[in-house]
Amino acid sequence: MKRSHKFTGIAGLLTAVALLGAPEAAAADHSVKTNDADPGGVAYFTEHGDVVKVCDIEADGWAVGVDVYWNGGSYTLKAGGNGNCKSTDANTHDIPENAYVNFRIYLYKSGTAYAYQDTAQWYNDH
Repeated sequence: MKRSHKFTGIAGLLTAVALLGAPEAAAADHSVKTNDADPGGVAYFTEHGDVVKVCDIEADGWAVGVDVYWNGGSYTLKAGGNGNCKSTDANTHDIPENAYVNFRIYLYKSGTAYAYQDTAQWYNDH
């Protein structure tokens, strides 16, 4: 009986850890961070559903933006404040299938734009 209880506790803990960590990690196909020493922003791209999410990940007074562009279209997402995120999907911005999609992530604040930028390009096959 005691042995069974211990197994249930460990299994329950492992299940809880898996459920807490899995959604974010499993959902995004790609990610890119700002190019500062301690990155202040991150953008995620999930091909199925054309989900783009940008997050401010540091309390540094800077906001984060990501420009998303492909042949024939573009848009920008911005988020400010540590822990805040913005996202969009195919319902708002339909990215064509079988196309290269470009991302430019950067930090900005009053008087300064496109600081610590980095770029990435991924092929959207979904």
